[in-house]
Amino acid sequence: MASLLDLPAEIRLMIYTCLLKPNEYVKSYRKLKDPESSAKGGPLCAIPRPYVKRYTPSILLLNKKIATEALHYLYQIPLNLYGTPSTYFAMRQMDITEFISEHYLQRIHHGVLRLNHANKHFVLSILDIWGAENRLERLDVYRPKTQLDNQHWKVVESRLSTFSSVVPVVFHEVDNPLKVEATRAT
Repeated sequence: MASLLDLPAEIRLMIYTCLLKPNEYVKSYRKLKDPESSAKGGPLCAIPRPYVKRYTPSILLLNKKIATEALHYLYQIPLNLYGTPSTYFAMRQMDITEFISEHYLQRIHHGVLRLNHANKHFVLSILDIWGAENRLERLDVYRPKTQLDNQHWKVVESRLSTFSSVVPVVFHEVDNPLKVEATRAT
């Protein structure tokens, strides 16, 4: 029986793209927002903060050579980053590293920020992660066309403008940043 490494590189790439789906983390957002999964009864301050279970795709656990090759492709897949869900009124917004590892965020080549509102704490935390280390070749920022006078937007735009001295940042004003198709990096 032939091993995975005996297959041509083109076929292995097709296998990796089928198995590696970095944007699947958003399903955890939906679980947190699902009214059926949220606890009922009692004061909100008594409800524990939700725990998000992260996982490693099985293909990355086979052996070192396959993992190295697969990670090379994984880091090239554009990663859509949405503002993290809030939990309860009294608790802070969840951090992106509760869903995606900091190590992975620092190694992606193309990030896509999708902001339907400022998400100041989310943007500032991810820029702090990338400020420590990043391999970004491009960052696309999708934001709504509507007038954004809010102070949070000014802070976010200022930090992204500063970050653009390190990584090319392309701003896109669209009707719905959460649903528009991302442009391919050139």
